[in-house]
Amino acid sequence: MSTLNIGVGHRNLEHYPGNGQRIWYLALAVIATIMLYYESYVLPSVAPYVLHFFGLTVSSYALILLTSNLVGALSAIFGSLSDRIGRSTLIVYGLLVTAIGTLLISVASSLGFFLVLVFILGFIEGIILVVTPALVRDFSPRFGRALAMGFWTVGPVGGSVLATGVASQTLAVYGTWQSQYVIAGIVGLIIFLLCFLFLRELSPGMRDQVMNSVRDKELVEQRASTIDVEKAIQHPWRQMLHPRLIVSALGISLYLLLYYAAVGYFPIYLNSIFKFTVAQANGLVSVFWIVNVVAAIVIGAISDLTKVRKPYMLLGCLATIVVIILFISRIGVPTSASLMTVFLSLFGLTLAVGYVTWMAAYTETIEDINPALVATGMAVEGFILRLVVVLSTLAFSFVVRNQLDGQQWATWWWVCIGGLVVFIPTIFVVSGYWRPAQVRAALRRQAMQEQPGIEVI
Repeated sequence: MSTLNIGVGHRNLEHYPGNGQRIWYLALAVIATIMLYYESYVLPSVAPYVLHFFGLTVSSYALILLTSNLVGALSAIFGSLSDRIGRSTLIVYGLLVTAIGTLLISVASSLGFFLVLVFILGFIEGIILVVTPALVRDFSPRFGRALAMGFWTVGPVGGSVLATGVASQTLAVYGTWQSQYVIAGIVGLIIFLLCFLFLRELSPGMRDQVMNSVRDKELVEQRASTIDVEKAIQHPWRQMLHPRLIVSALGISLYLLLYYAAVGYFPIYLNSIFKFTVAQANGLVSVFWIVNVVAAIVIGAISDLTKVRKPYMLLGCLATIVVIILFISRIGVPTSASLMTVFLSLFGLTLAVGYVTWMAAYTETIEDINPALVATGMAVEGFILRLVVVLSTLAFSFVVRNQLDGQQWATWWWVCIGGLVVFIPTIFVVSGYWRPAQVRAALRRQAMQEQPGIEVI
């Protein structure tokens, strides 16, 4: 099928793509994710200008962010629609709506119109940020799943780097916050056009199966026509509101408490408690982001090579706890930029070890329940995660009332440790094994069931 056949009816692939094409579709999903995060992070990058323009207080701004996250939590539920109407359609036209909305924000002269557009963007982004990992899952067999999810995590980092990088280079030239929305909107339209022309997805029959490796593609294609897709997606929430998924989603949401703090507060913390300049603090935090994304890709590859997830989830969690305890011990103690770089690098590494392997294990757990409802399963996680972000932001505002008080910050770091401790038992509810030998034995049993009479060594 030509990649230039345009339209909803031509987006489904009836044959599993070759490796080059598969990687291209995965890349487009990652690019779309980066774009959505870029549009989301424009507001934080120009927040001082926006506050001055509309006469907002910092408290009002925080309330806007909280409301936007809450809207995103609710809209994540709608991401489940991609199990029925397809992934690429939602992604492509979601990109169009967010690009137009971003451009419209640049001409918003009233606070009411500005807020309506911000919340609309939050709603659409909440949907698409559920659909993109589902599409990544579709094009990544289990033996390559963690690496693919590692690349998907480039989205938040890439979006943040784009927003802050473009702002740092162009704000001095244009001098207005509106300019950043114009730039982001134009880039968004370009990415929309790219995905409109080239983004494809597997036919429902193919994506509604469990695929271990690309060598299974002929078998997957053969079985596709025998799958009753309509029956498989009946009662989606009854199937996906499964205790295993709810517990696991809550566990990772608490595991990421430190990540939320890094996104929102690390620069403030380093400036207030350790007296680094704002420029130095942002430079140090950039190390965290770089290490985090590189580690996610590397650990994803290692997890796929060993074919296990759970040991890395546990290792990442325990290592993060140790690093946080050491991090707390530095409060009130003079700390050099080089030593702080070590701490932030360790955070980037340890958080990535647990998160990227959890992403792979969680999608595999959804598949074991019903591979036809991956997006619905991701919507469960998306809703819970965004709800925890809202609640943790509110909790943080009660714990850290004085940004110059190191003990208040220490209290919040202990809360993050509590979240990590709660995460540990949730590791046991996801699918997968602890040792590579168990995986090999399971694969031998599966092969013998599919091809009786053939001995698998």
